[in-house]
Amino acid sequence: MKKLSFIAILIVLFSFQKADPPKDYVILHGKITNPIEGLGFRLFDPVSSKSFTIKVEADGTYRDTIKLEKATYFNGFYDKFIALYLTKDMDLEINFDAKNVSKSITIKGKGEEENSFLGLKAKLEGGLFGADYLEFLNVEKKIFDEKMKQFSDNFKVELDKKKSVLDPNFTTSQLKKLEEFNTSLASEYTKQQINNSELGVGMPSPVFTNYINYKGGKSSLSDFKGSYVFIDVWATWCGPCKYEMPYLAKVEKEFHGKNIKFVSISVDRLADEKKWRDMIKAQGLTGIQLLADKEIKSTFITSYYIQGIPRFIVLDREGKIISSDAPRPSEPELTQLLNTLDI
Repeated sequence: MKKLSFIAILIVLFSFQKADPPKDYVILHGKITNPIEGLGFRLFDPVSSKSFTIKVEADGTYRDTIKLEKATYFNGFYDKFIALYLTKDMDLEINFDAKNVSKSITIKGKGEEENSFLGLKAKLEGGLFGADYLEFLNVEKKIFDEKMKQFSDNFKVELDKKKSVLDPNFTTSQLKKLEEFNTSLASEYTKQQINNSELGVGMPSPVFTNYINYKGGKSSLSDFKGSYVFIDVWATWCGPCKYEMPYLAKVEKEFHGKNIKFVSISVDRLADEKKWRDMIKAQGLTGIQLLADKEIKSTFITSYYIQGIPRFIVLDREGKIISSDAPRPSEPELTQLLNTLDI
C-alpha cells in the first residue's frame, strides 16, 4: 500500500513539472533542388522593410533561426516569390525545386497548416486573375463584382474548413487581409478605368520638367525625345524599390547601347537630397537618376495616379505611352515587352 502511495506521489510531482517554455524564435530549414550558385534564400518584411538572407549551401540545404517579437508575414524569395507566415516557436521545413518553385514546394513541421493555407490562397488568387491580370482589370464592372464575390466566398469557406488547426491570430489576420485585398483591388480596378481613358496606349505621357539630375544640372522628359524611355519611380525609404534594383541593373545591362533611356525618378524629399545621392553611390545605381520636385505630390506622379511604389512606365520615342504600369524588372514580362519594341 505504501509502495503504491509513493508511486502515486511521484506521478503527481512529475505532472506538475513545468513544460519547456516556447521559443522566441523560428527554426527555418530545408533543401532546395537545383540550387542557384551564390543565391541565398531572402526574407523580406514588407511592413518594416527589413530583410535578411539565409545562406544556401552548395548542396541546396539551408538552416537558420529567426528571432521574432511578433507574428510576421514575410515575402520569401529564391528566384521566385514564396509567401510565409512566421511566429515564435515554429519549426518549418520548406523544400522546393528552384526550377519550379510553386509546383514543387512542400512545407512540414510546426506552422505547416498556416503556411500551406497561404499556398492555397495564392491558388485562389490565381484563379481570380486568370492568365492576364490587366485583362481581369478590364472586364465589365458587373463581371468584376461577381468574380470578387465568388473569390471572397471561396476564401472564407476554405479558411473555415481549416479554422480548428490554424492559429487564431492567423485566422483573424487573414480575414482582415481579405478586406484589404478586396479594397485594394477595387481601387486598382477604378484606377485602370482611369488609365484607359487618360493613360491608354498611344496617349501623350504627362511630363516633368527641371528635375535635379544626379550627374549635374536638371532634366525634363522632353530631353529624351527620340529614344524609348523606361521610367522607374522609387524612393530611398521604399523596401520593394530596393529589391528591384539588382534586377533593373540586369535589364539596363541587357539593353545597353540600344535606343532606350533608363530614367529613375526618386520621390524623396528635396531636404533628403544627400540621402538620395548617398544611396545612388552606395548601390552603384546607373541610368539617369532624377529627384522629383514635390515628392509624391509632383505633377508627373499625380498625373499617373501613383499611390504606391515602385512603379514602372514605358514610353515610345515621341513620348507616348506604351505602358503606364509596366511589369517589374524582376518579372520576365518586362524583358519580353522591351524586346517587342524597335529599339
